[in-house]
Amino acid sequence: MPSDQLAPQEWREEDIRTLVEPIVVAAARQLREAKLPDLQQEAFPWRVERTPYRLFLAEFLLVRTRSDIVARQFEGIVAQFPDVSQLAAAPENALAAALEPLGLRKRVPLLSRAAHYILEHHAGQVPGSIEELLKVPGIGSYTAAAIAAFGYDGYEVLADVNILRFVSRLTSLPMNHPTKGSDQLRCLLPLLSQGQVGPSPEKLLDFCRLICRPRRPRCEACPLQDSCRYFARLRSA
Repeated sequence: MPSDQLAPQEWREEDIRTLVEPIVVAAARQLREAKLPDLQQEAFPWRVERTPYRLFLAEFLLVRTRSDIVARQFEGIVAQFPDVSQLAAAPENALAAALEPLGLRKRVPLLSRAAHYILEHHAGQVPGSIEELLKVPGIGSYTAAAIAAFGYDGYEVLADVNILRFVSRLTSLPMNHPTKGSDQLRCLLPLLSQGQVGPSPEKLLDFCRLICRPRRPRCEACPLQDSCRYFARLRSA
């Protein structure tokens, strides 16, 4: 069986709190303290210069779009629409032309509606609470959590597919759904929060995307080998 398809273990519900949660907490603490010299931190433009508006725009564009593609076009789009008011004032054909290289023409009306909503209800300032962000047209739970975490230093852990897969590998809890994971996995995510004992949101995302990556995970560079059940099964396979 390929190394990225090892079958997960079925945990009993009563074991989740007593056995699984301590594994996740310990891993969160290790990741927070770990030095990962091989982790390639991409200088995404929305990370280099971070404002709530830039994070809002980046996360809106990153929906179903690769980060490297968005990164190449991002500064040009910001230059055309530097704030919410100018984004709201832009004709949709101008927005469509700007987003054409990303293949996001269908999201143009949503982006325009989102800008108008923020301008009308928040005086052009991107809100920082997940509750308010979820009221913005076109923003779902993942995007809201990302804007709150990266734009306002919030502690929400994103239900990112790479993070869910990492927790699945770490604990042997099954994913159940290839992108949404499972309710059990999602309930464990807060234990990874920087507000508890976990790493920064960027470090967690980069670790899951570049070390505990979808295929051929770099287990040799992972500091969690001793506690990871996926690695234990891999080693004994």
